[in-house]
Amino acid sequence: MKKSGLFQLIRNDENKYGLPNFFTLLRIAFLPFIIYFLELGTRAGDWYALALMFLAALTDYLDGHFARKLKKSSDLGRMLDPLIDKVSVGATMFVLAHMKGLPYWYVVIVIVRDLFLLITGTLVISKKHFVIESNKLGKWTSTIFAAVIISFTLDIPYVKYLLMYISLILIPVTVIGYVQKYRHDLKRQKVTYT
Repeated sequence: MKKSGLFQLIRNDENKYGLPNFFTLLRIAFLPFIIYFLELGTRAGDWYALALMFLAALTDYLDGHFARKLKKSSDLGRMLDPLIDKVSVGATMFVLAHMKGLPYWYVVIVIVRDLFLLITGTLVISKKHFVIESNKLGKWTSTIFAAVIISFTLDIPYVKYLLMYISLILIPVTVIGYVQKYRHDLKRQKVTYT
């Protein structure tokens, strides 16, 4: 019986237990505490949440740093990293919609975009046994999402909506960019599993 491409990649991943993936998983551990402090609805809670967001961002940097330095890059890490990012962004934005007035329609658009990218990426893994890494435009969009989250957490007038609308422009651009990257990378990648 043929194994799923996803599970086969994880099983064959020699670096799945490496230090970079530890930092990747550590990032999701901050999420419940970030949500808790945002739900307090206090200025102190907002600052505690921001401090934890900073620590989460630091682990995001560290996983990439150690993956390169120790040569421990892994397919599991390339799958987990965007998944954890998208779960964290979606959950945090829902709380901000409830507590800070971030428009729910905007949150839905962001989540639909992220679900599309995750489902497409999973299909590529299952069918082609290949993990496609994010591109620079996707990373810039993630940075803008982070700026939207910070500006709504601190309730910065005008700036928060400016950043939100900039990110709205980037959303369809990144989706098109990822689809093109999928097609381009898949043409170059020819890996056969038996």
